[in-house]
Amino acid sequence: MRKRVKPIAGIDLGSSKITSVIAEVLPDEVIIRGINSTPSKSIVKGVIRDLNQCAAEIDASFSGAVYSSGIHVEQVHLAVTCKDLVSVPLAGEIRLDQAKNEITQEHIDRLLASIKMPRRDGQFALLQRIVQEFEVNKTAGVRNPLGMFGERLAVKVQDVIGPEWLLNNYRKALDRVGLTLKSLIPSVLAAGEAVLTTEEMNTGCVLLDLGHGTTDLALYRDGSAVYTDTIPVGIANLESDLMQGLGVSLHEAQRIRRSFLKAWISLNQADADDIIDVKFYGHNEYAKVKKHKVMEIVLPRLDEWAQLVKRGLRESGLLETIPGGVVLTGGGCYLREVTGFFQQHLGKPVRIGIPRGYSHLFEEFRAPQFAAALGITSFARREEREHVYKPGFLENVAEVFMDFLSRLGPRERKEPPTD
Repeated sequence: MRKRVKPIAGIDLGSSKITSVIAEVLPDEVIIRGINSTPSKSIVKGVIRDLNQCAAEIDASFSGAVYSSGIHVEQVHLAVTCKDLVSVPLAGEIRLDQAKNEITQEHIDRLLASIKMPRRDGQFALLQRIVQEFEVNKTAGVRNPLGMFGERLAVKVQDVIGPEWLLNNYRKALDRVGLTLKSLIPSVLAAGEAVLTTEEMNTGCVLLDLGHGTTDLALYRDGSAVYTDTIPVGIANLESDLMQGLGVSLHEAQRIRRSFLKAWISLNQADADDIIDVKFYGHNEYAKVKKHKVMEIVLPRLDEWAQLVKRGLRESGLLETIPGGVVLTGGGCYLREVTGFFQQHLGKPVRIGIPRGYSHLFEEFRAPQFAAALGITSFARREEREHVYKPGFLENVAEVFMDFLSRLGPRERKEPPTD
């Protein structure tokens, strides 16, 4: 009989839904024991607007996952997104005691601990530290220096930081329902673990997580993320524009978006004069509206969406070094012709990223909008397998997050089965 392994629990805090996952993680597979997704109304673009309501929504979501799994877990990994998250490149180096000294985990921990965030306006905390590459003596591009010999050990990292008040609010919401925060993970990095292949990570690709309130982007190269950013535009903006432009309810705007809206549209296309049924606010009967009126309302927002994504990628300064294509995930993938839209604007091949490699998962959850929630378990597995520098989490918040998580950069992983 197989020995039961310690379960991993994750919660993806989204603007439209909160998804909770409880899984058992084995060396070659992730077994989903419980998963539940419930609506979210207390979070707007990653920011908690009502702490009591947020705690209640987390409780409803997580309780469902506990019930379906039959496993009680108190420590959770949290996937979050917010426009206030910032990606900062940093570097550090140490001198080794002797030229023939073998590099140990203690050396790596000391090196990572020596990297301090520069002072910024306001108090910022570290959400995730991504190791890009090590350098031993003057040899760059070292993936894992453990066991090597040298006089000098250096590292380049990418720190994802956010305001302390934001992260403290997440912790407090969990505390209110008896849960302890084990780690914070940017949603886009969690999603990457679920939908990207090893080849895409190593060759280089762009990941776009098309969410309800925000769009998260990450650039991968040599096996790890080298840049992340959050754009404050998502599917909710299109629905809001339809509400105001047509004078309809939110429910009706969502119906129109799901039924008729396309990402790649033109006022000159053949079906622009087609008639659609619209129920105006306060009316019981549907009215006839030409499709081009809907197009005129959303075209400016679609153009803004594309331009902000392009600007975010350009600001990384790394886009030209990424030879691969673009992978889309998140609920925005259900927008019609969204792949052609981003392929046209970014000039790269585009595919939809579907979570792979998860056993005992209902088909309804094997979908782009659940990539971040499922990816939390894969991300946490990697942290626990690798030697990761982590000070005590419950120490002083400013110190904790400045030195919180470290990952040893590019790595090999076993490909999930294709099914």
